[in-house]
Amino acid sequence: MLRIIKDTTNTLTLTLTENSTVSNPFYLFEFQNQTSLVKYYFISTDTSQFKQRYNRFSLVERDSPNTLQGQVSLDNEGFYDYKVYQTNLTTLSGLTDAEDAVDNIVKTVEYGRVWVVPNNAAIPTYVGVDSTMVIYNPFGFLLQENEGYLLLETEGLIII
Repeated sequence: MLRIIKDTTNTLTLTLTENSTVSNPFYLFEFQNQTSLVKYYFISTDTSQFKQRYNRFSLVERDSPNTLQGQVSLDNEGFYDYKVYQTNLTTLSGLTDAEDAVDNIVKTVEYGRVWVVPNNAAIPTYVGVDSTMVIYNPFGFLLQENEGYLLLETEGLIII
């Protein structure tokens, strides 16, 4: 599973070369939101120094992305399905965005799940009041009754 943090630069490390049929292809990434089924595409440059072992990509999750330069804007946090496609492109010239490369897909080289989480700065922290209630004699409210206890309340009895 890949983990993407919103509004940051993320590093994706995958093993794509072992399933590719050409050397140094352009890889098209597709993320599909599991709830809305909306698809998002981007192309990123492989920065790995050992492409036979692993492939490393930089992904910037941001507003107003350039999807041909490893940027994408994912609307919602949560889970996405991803697919990585090998394309037959030799250059990205002539494309206006990554979705234009869909017609050039040769094969799927990897798929899986993505978990998109909020940026740490956006996570709210609870600083509430301690609401722990201390009971000194908890058995004073319990009555023994055939294989269980009854909780005595002002409104009646409740079986626990």
